[in-house]
Amino acid sequence: MVRIFRRHTRDDSCGTCEMQAQDSKYARSKFTILLSWILVSVVGTIAHAQQWPEIFDPLVLRTLYLDMSNDDWATIQNDETFDIELPAMFWMEEDTPIQISVRRKSAEPLNSGNGFTKVSLKLDINEYVTGQEWYGLRKLSLENGDDQDVVSEGLSWYLHRAAAGLEGYAYDAGLASWVRLIINDVDTGVYLSAEQRDKKFLQNRGIYLDGETWLYKVSDIGSLTLKVGGPEDSPTVETLCYNPFQSPNKNCPTPSMEVLANELPGYINLQGMLTLGAVSSFNSNPDAIFSHGKNFYFADFQSGMTRRHFPWDLDSGLGGGVFGDIYQTSSGYSEMLLAVPEFRAQYSQIMNDLICGPLSQGNLHSFLDDIEPVLTEALADDSNNQIEGTIAEHFDNRRQWLSERIEAVAVQIEGYIECLINGDVNNDGAINVLDVVAMVNLVLSGGYDEAADMNGDGTINVLDVVSLVGIILGD
Repeated sequence: MVRIFRRHTRDDSCGTCEMQAQDSKYARSKFTILLSWILVSVVGTIAHAQQWPEIFDPLVLRTLYLDMSNDDWATIQNDETFDIELPAMFWMEEDTPIQISVRRKSAEPLNSGNGFTKVSLKLDINEYVTGQEWYGLRKLSLENGDDQDVVSEGLSWYLHRAAAGLEGYAYDAGLASWVRLIINDVDTGVYLSAEQRDKKFLQNRGIYLDGETWLYKVSDIGSLTLKVGGPEDSPTVETLCYNPFQSPNKNCPTPSMEVLANELPGYINLQGMLTLGAVSSFNSNPDAIFSHGKNFYFADFQSGMTRRHFPWDLDSGLGGGVFGDIYQTSSGYSEMLLAVPEFRAQYSQIMNDLICGPLSQGNLHSFLDDIEPVLTEALADDSNNQIEGTIAEHFDNRRQWLSERIEAVAVQIEGYIECLINGDVNNDGAINVLDVVAMVNLVLSGGYDEAADMNGDGTINVLDVVSLVGIILGD
């Protein structure tokens, strides 16, 4: 496997600053943080036992089943209010069926199926049975891929998932996987199961404390919908009363760039927010935070943690051109954040790190290579797959789009640092026996190349050769 490294340092202070508080409140905050970290380990153990993360493994195509009266299913398909909830029995493969509620979501219906309409669905696990959970979840959101196609929508989700490391969010921003849905013994096709943003989402990550956590949905710029917490708004929402966080308010003008640079890191995890913008911009998503100021969630906390951002509604991903501007300022968020020199530099560093690491061509092509055989048969059977041409041609198209997008993004990044691929000694973009030959020649000549210094000790010797051979052999 190709290992990709970038050697750099980063000042993380802007993403982890704590808000100022009185001494008594500060002490309570510290106790709350300590308690939350204890809960993280407990919740993590429970979640693992319930297979919560594994249910969103993108390399496994799971089959879900719904059984409901034919009249109820017809009602759900044709519901344009998106409010009607009706009962159904639900199970996965060999599971015992459980009773849940089903309602239609607002995505466009797909009508190529014989005798049914493929609509996006919300499954509420505990609507009729209080406290009921399914693999550590209380809701499922099944997307039909209406705007592009279900492969591109799932790939859009994977980009955010891949950006969860230190190069990007530095936290898990959400999971998703593909599923096959059988309704009343009819195969209705392949859907994208996106992890619902709700209280359970926060609890599974160990970041929910009763009475001290708020979750908001942003459907449009300045439009906040409180989903968890309340009834009063969070202290951070009350503080960030200016555009673009809320509708323009003459009594709360947007501060100067200097004030924003000093104060925003105390309220917002800027690393996470800028990563949300970077991945969405890389993805050429026209309906995201930087392009349209919409389609994301954020969580606020009473104290001790800064605001975290999470993506949502990614059906438009990979829909734009490969040459789209990564510094687009068409929304209030990008206009404000990228005008602050410190934030703009941080954003550039994030984008640079992402395309040299988790969003590199090698990593993304490898993921597509892995999922293509998993999804091909089910997609071929799905008359509403939204794919033109063959399934294989569509996957090749997605690979080409990503390759061209990476090249276009690299050209745009301000202060771009070329990616260093450890082991690519002959600089041909691949790691193979030719690189071993080139490395041996360096050892014999006493030469030096950073790409050949596998252990970073400043010298090229037999240890580096052994390390490279191990990578090529998959050790």
